[in-house]
Amino acid sequence: MGGVEGNPDREPSPLPDGVEDFEEITIRHSKYAASRFAHEAAPALTRFANSSPMPFVNGIKAAREKIVARTDDDRSEFLRKRGFSKTETAKIIETVLAEEGRKPESVFDFVQGITAVARDKAHQDARLDLEARAKKLLDRAA
Repeated sequence: MGGVEGNPDREPSPLPDGVEDFEEITIRHSKYAASRFAHEAAPALTRFANSSPMPFVNGIKAAREKIVARTDDDRSEFLRKRGFSKTETAKIIETVLAEEGRKPESVFDFVQGITAVARDKAHQDARLDLEARAKKLLDRAA
């Protein structure tokens, strides 16, 4: 298992899409942990609470508008060129069809399908890998 640099016993925490300017704070349980947390985390939480969601919203909008596939061949080619196996490609397309009632066309559709497939993965590493690949697609669309 790949731990966090400097701490091999701890798994990295996955971040939600749209997280910007991420700074990790590590606080060990000690006598002063609560006051240290308040001192170090409060400003970061305040900045987060006051930040604009617009970069994230604009990224989603761009991904929805960017049509990348209109035919079955286009759909397969789009995913295969991005490193998805034939099995993964079929599963992603089938999942979008089942969940959305139509085949994927936009980058957003594919991202939705990839993250839906990731939810069914039993192992965290496999889920995180698929989610990271979906995020990469989303980021490129923005």
